[in-house]
Amino acid sequence: MSYKKFRQTLTLGLLSLFVGFSSVASNQATAQSDSPSIPEIEWDTALKFFQFDNDKFIGQRLTAKCPPAVVNQSYAGVYGTDSYPSNNSICIAALHAGKINTEGGVVTVQLNPGESDYTGSTRNDVTTANLPATPRSMAFIDGSSSAKNQEIHLSYIPRLDWDTKFTATGFAYRDLIGQRFTFNCPAAPNDFRQRLIYGTDSYAFHSIVCQAAVHAGKITTDGGLVTVQIDPGVDNLVGSIRNGIETDDRQGSDRSISFVDNPVNK
Repeated sequence: MSYKKFRQTLTLGLLSLFVGFSSVASNQATAQSDSPSIPEIEWDTALKFFQFDNDKFIGQRLTAKCPPAVVNQSYAGVYGTDSYPSNNSICIAALHAGKINTEGGVVTVQLNPGESDYTGSTRNDVTTANLPATPRSMAFIDGSSSAKNQEIHLSYIPRLDWDTKFTATGFAYRDLIGQRFTFNCPAAPNDFRQRLIYGTDSYAFHSIVCQAAVHAGKITTDGGLVTVQIDPGVDNLVGSIRNGIETDDRQGSDRSISFVDNPVNK
């Protein structure tokens, strides 16, 4: 083989290798966004375990995985039907609501304002009781979530300024890996100036939400709803120029954020 032909072959081989690595990296990034880390909880775990039973989380959603029930599992201590007090067990309430069976499974619960009262019932071998009003309630969300829950979700989405960092939203708990929070970015002000942001697709945990969302292609400077996902950290954050926003390189940390399609229509 001639030297010229050898160089051509080597170049094509390296190019194919680069394309292959790029494809793998892209697929991994997509998989990370589509399949977040879901915490596994116990059958007696309530929202307070995640510091989620708080007025500031009303309208937001938390996803967790219930394990298979143990032999002689108790299903007591739950109140209401479809809507449950926010301090009740997530998994037992989900079993009563028909979102899982005794084999467990993944559930998504939305924190709602409290109900004036709760009416118990017997469903799926779980009997719940009546209860007077509580400050907050919870309901389970799926592809057919009720108009009521959707309305609550929309009405409680926080509005951010164009210089608000994710760590300033009140939702940036480091133990909430895999959880998603929705925000409303208004139209950018006329005197909008870009602030320093790190990363591409994966962004620094303290990133400015609305500006990073523009870079990620989820909104324009006209604003809109964005959903942030808390991810495990990455080794390095790589900067780029996208949609008129320039980000920088930086060493990674133990947490990062990414942007996913918002769940408003789900």
